Formats: sequence, C-alpha cells, structure tokens
Amino acid sequence: MGARRIKQQQEKLGLLHVLTPRSMKWFVAVSLLLAVGWFVNALYAPTTLPFKTIQVYGELQWLDRQELNSLVLRDLQGGFFSLDVNGLKQNLEQHAWVKAVSIRRVWPDVLQIMVTEQQPLAVWNEDSIINQAGELFAPADGQFPEALTEINGPQGMHQVLMEHYNTLSGMVASLGLTIKDINVNERRAMEVTLNNGVQLLLGRVRDESESATEMMRFVRAYTATLAPQIDRVQVVDLRYTNGLAVRWKQQLELQGNNNNSALKAG
Repeated sequence: MGARRIKQQQEKLGLLHVLTPRSMKWFVAVSLLLAVGWFVNALYAPTTLPFKTIQVYGELQWLDRQELNSLVLRDLQGGFFSLDVNGLKQNLEQHAWVKAVSIRRVWPDVLQIMVTEQQPLAVWNEDSIINQAGELFAPADGQFPEALTEINGPQGMHQVLMEHYNTLSGMVASLGLTIKDINVNERRAMEVTLNNGVQLLLGRVRDESESATEMMRFVRAYTATLAPQIDRVQVVDLRYTNGLAVRWKQQLELQGNNNNSALKAG
C-alpha cells in the first residue's frame, strides 16, 4: 500500500516536471500556430464568405454584355479571400474585345469588375483590327464591326499606316468625306478610296507630312473645281510635284484602258 502511494506521488512529480514554465510556453505557441493555421485555412476555403453581389462596369459598344457576364460567372471560383483575382483578370482579358480589366473586392461580399473595351480604328489586312493605340487584336469571325475603314499593307506597317490614316482622314473630313480603305502595295505606293468611290493615288509611304502635302492638292482642287462634278471623277492622281491628274468615268467608259488623255490640273 505504501509502495503504491509512493509511485503515484512520483508520477505526479514527473508530470509536474514535464510541464515546466518553458514547456508550457512551447505548448501554448504550438497551439496558437495550429489555431491560426486552422483559421486561415477556413478563411481561404472556397465556400467561406461567398460573393453575393457582382457588379460589372464598362461602356460596351462591341462586346456583348451577356457574353461578358457569362465569362465572369464561368471563371468566378472562390469567396472573398480565396478568389484568384489575377487569374480572373487574365482570363477575361483573353477575350479579343477586352482591352483591360480591374477588379476590386468590397467587404464583405461585393465584387466589382471594371472592363475597358477595345476601341477599333480600322480593319487590318482583313483578319485583325487596329485599335486607337495602334495595337492589333483579332476578334472571332462575325465580330468585326461593319463600316470600319480597311487598311491593307505589308506586315509590320500597321502603326505607320495608322498615323497616315489619322492625318489624311482629318483632311478629307473638312470636305464632308471619309476614307473607305487604304491599300499599300509591296513597293509602298498608297491608294486611298473615299466613301464616294473616288480613288486617290499617292506616292510612296514615307513621312505622313508628305502624304499630307499630296492630299492638300486634292483638297484645294476639290474646293475650287471638282466638288460640283465629283460624281464624274474616277481617279485622282496626286503623284505630281505641282499638280494632279483626273481620270473621268466617261473617259474610262469610252476609252477602256487608255487613260493618256486624263485631265491635268495645276
């Protein structure tokens, strides 16, 4: 009986020996770490604090809003803390008509998505679009806007021709005209077709100021003499130093391919 009591006392003393102040500190620290780990893991669980309100902003002209909403819901995985914001942003920006996306979380359950749409300037070589910043993007078939100016030229020239287009379109706009298309061949010679069907032949593509000088001759001739009879004009050749040549539609009908008698105006 006495031996048993002694053993029990020793066990108590051993237990007290194990739970020293230092051991207690380690025990508490480990417990806190485990608790924090469990709490963080619970916060980042996909089902924790799910979004109840999703707000999609942006002035959309070419991008279908229902299609955009479907893309958001498809890629929206996770709650307030667990959502992969960068992944959602990158997935949305893969759509050709989406230029940029910014995402903001508002406590406790609101997700705000701001979408910036591409601003098209012209169709490039029939298979892509030049935006207002001179960048190319390629929408799917059937997503090309109608009535965009078409620009065709050698690969790598889209930014140069965009600058020419901006300059020349501003000049003909003063006449109430627009540019329908611009074609540049491998020799870099430029041909501009206006919305009234008149074709303008310009020289080689160099600095846009030189193209502007050639176009100015057309602007002056149009204002002075061509405007009343513009419906009879087929081609205006602006590749002259101090003038231009006009080929009339009637001449083309009567003479076929013989255009040697085209009018030359100073």
